[in-house]
Amino acid sequence: MRKFIRNIIIAINLALALLLILSYFLPGINPSVFWWPSLMGLLYPYLLIINALFVLFWMLFSWKYLFISLICILAGYNLHRNYIQLEGLEVERPNSIKILSFNVNHFYTYLNDKNSEDNILSFIAAQEADIICLQETKLQKIGELNPIKLKERFPNINYCQLAHQSKWNGPVTFSRFPIVYMGELRFEESNNMVIFTNIIIDTDTVRIYNCHLQSYGIRPEDYSIIDSLSLQNVKVNEMKQLGLKLRDGYKHRAVQVEVLKEHIEQCPYPVIVCGDFNDTPNSFTYRKIGETLSDSFVKSGKGISNTYRGKLPSYRIDYIMYSQHFNSFNYRRHRVDYSDHFPISVNLEKVEI
Repeated sequence: MRKFIRNIIIAINLALALLLILSYFLPGINPSVFWWPSLMGLLYPYLLIINALFVLFWMLFSWKYLFISLICILAGYNLHRNYIQLEGLEVERPNSIKILSFNVNHFYTYLNDKNSEDNILSFIAAQEADIICLQETKLQKIGELNPIKLKERFPNINYCQLAHQSKWNGPVTFSRFPIVYMGELRFEESNNMVIFTNIIIDTDTVRIYNCHLQSYGIRPEDYSIIDSLSLQNVKVNEMKQLGLKLRDGYKHRAVQVEVLKEHIEQCPYPVIVCGDFNDTPNSFTYRKIGETLSDSFVKSGKGISNTYRGKLPSYRIDYIMYSQHFNSFNYRRHRVDYSDHFPISVNLEKVEI
């Protein structure tokens, strides 16, 4: 009986180890062609944790089987570094520029709590960033959230670019440095978009991409479907609709990231890409952008740095990435509860290549 139970555990361990290995490769498949493997990007952290627990389990009961999971974990070392960093890079560089990226969720907290002393705006101002990329900004023509008026609240900010992705919201890029050119990437069958801004830093032109790629369109009530699932209560239609939203999100982002990557590759200037990718580090979206750009969290961050506060997925989906013309340090995920996203910031220093 004991041997039978052990064999069952080994079989389960082998299956989960195989799934972990598959999760390393399946997100390389273009979701616009074949979308469901992209779900492995969401499962990966849980598969990693479960396999780590198996290693601990076998260390206690039968060490010779711990290599089933241990080898699979070690095989994904480079991917794990996209999720977990043990040492950050914190240095002082007087000539560096500070970048802040924040999906402000239409200033939801600010608009619904007038007595909060506009914490979200005060937080942004306190960062004293040189470049601020905001997504899902409330674009009021008049009032306190008018982008031109906001610019006056942020220290050293002199210029801004905005675009409407709907009648009342869109991305805004604020800059301490002069803006010499502005452009937009709009996508078919989507309100999501990217704006790009050429700025002059000293005598060099640098392009800033402010991205808000396709979301899943999952509403708060959709999470209750997952919370209420049980073997006796399977909401088939609701789960089907949820699956369709995931599929559409993956497919739209796959097309959008191809357009974005091609545009970046044609840019003759150093590039900084900020924003809400709505996808994890183990995704087709991240891999495409990461083929030519460095991830500031991987280079100079510490910890896990999940940037989404919602129930699903509570992952890192906001990024600041950059071309080989820069080094990064002082990456921060700011744990402030002013939006459904956490803001991130980093210092970048120009290097000669």
